[in-house]
This record gives sequence, structure tokens and C-alpha cells, in this order.
Amino acid sequence: MSHIVRITASEEIYQTLRSAILSLRFKPGEELNLSLLSEQLQVSRSPVRDALMKLSTDNLVDIFPQKGTRVSLIDLKQVEEERFLRKSLEESAVRKFFNTYTEEHLHLMEESILLQKEAMKDENFIDFLAADNAFHGVIFSAINMSRIWNLIQSQGGNHHRIRLLSFAEKNVLDNIIEQHQNMVGAFRFKDLKEILNLEDMHLSKLLHEKEGMVLRYPHYFKKEVPSQPFYLRNTYTKELS
Repeated sequence: MSHIVRITASEEIYQTLRSAILSLRFKPGEELNLSLLSEQLQVSRSPVRDALMKLSTDNLVDIFPQKGTRVSLIDLKQVEEERFLRKSLEESAVRKFFNTYTEEHLHLMEESILLQKEAMKDENFIDFLAADNAFHGVIFSAINMSRIWNLIQSQGGNHHRIRLLSFAEKNVLDNIIEQHQNMVGAFRFKDLKEILNLEDMHLSKLLHEKEGMVLRYPHYFKKEVPSQPFYLRNTYTKELS
């Protein structure tokens, strides 16, 4: 029985820490002290350690044996992998959704847009992102593939964080809302070509924004280490010389 309680506690701590990382309350590169976290969460070190191990498999924390743990820096290579995963799966989902959606689904999308407008007015980026995710979640829910959407969310920590950072840039929130409105309109006009074009623009915008993010927050990003050229030693030539 105690084992079950421990798993529950570990999972709850994992969700708490994951939320803090994804919301940028814990900044990329910030040190996470096991003892301090245990004290703040009022639990033993063991479930916190388990939660950190799980977060490391999500590429959200880096654990350095004998040195400590820190929030992972945003890895642009992983951002692109996560964006590619989402774009590939969501475009397929949109095609399926196009043949099955109802007016009720479009109303749910419009409700998410209203929530985005409210969050933008309050400059609440976390609520804005939650409403953004709810908009896209409608597509997967409608085709009975919420598990796929949950997979995208669970594997998208780097992509999630850079999206949140991008919201501070000028016109980004307005553009997202406009694209969402245009998508709903294209669904009503039964224009699949336009929907897929809007989807492509919407899910590719980070390709243009990430450079600005790196310049603005350089300490949040993992530095790309250039690979060193590898030379085979020509032992045969050496022996002849």
C-alpha cells in the first residue's frame, strides 16, 4: 500500500514541477536543489528524486551525478523535432476532422479564441497558451484521437517553452488569433486547401521567430557545439616517410 502512495506522490510532484518548468516559473538553466524542493513541497527526497528522473526523460531537466540538477536549456534541435512531430500529426488530423466536424466543434474553437482574446488583454501568456492548446485539442478530440494530442503535449516541452517566450514579441498574439479565426472561417466555407495552407503557416511561424528568441534570451538556449573534423591517421604514409 505504501508503494502505491509513493507512486501517487511522485506523479503529483512530477506534474507540479513540470508545470513550473513549462510556465517558465523555473527558468531554463535554473538549478533545482533536491533538498530545497523536498522542503518546499513538504515531502521526502525520494518522490522528488523520482519526479526529477522522469522529467529528465522528457528532456526538461539535466541531472549531473554528484553535481546537481538544473532545468534543461531549450534545445533548438529538439524544438524542430517536436514542431515536426506536431505538424505531421496535426495536418493528418485536420484532414480527418474536415470530413467529420460539426458546428458544435467550431463553436468550441470560437470559445477558445474568446479566451485567447481575454488572456491577451490581461497579458496572461500562460492562459493564452492554454486556450491555444484547447483550440487545437478540439480537432483531435473530435476524431477520437485525444491520446495523440496528449502525446504531442507530453513530447513538446522545448516547443512549448519557446512558444511561450515568443508571445512577448510584437503582434504575435494578434497574428495567432487572426490565424485561428481564419481557420474557423475556412472550415465553414469547406475550403480544405485554405485550411491546410493556414495550418502550415500557423505551425511554421516559429521557424521565423526563433532567431529573435535566441538573440533576446541567449542564456535560455543550448549552445550548438560545432562538430570537430575527424581525420584518419595515415599510418601507411608515416611508415614510408
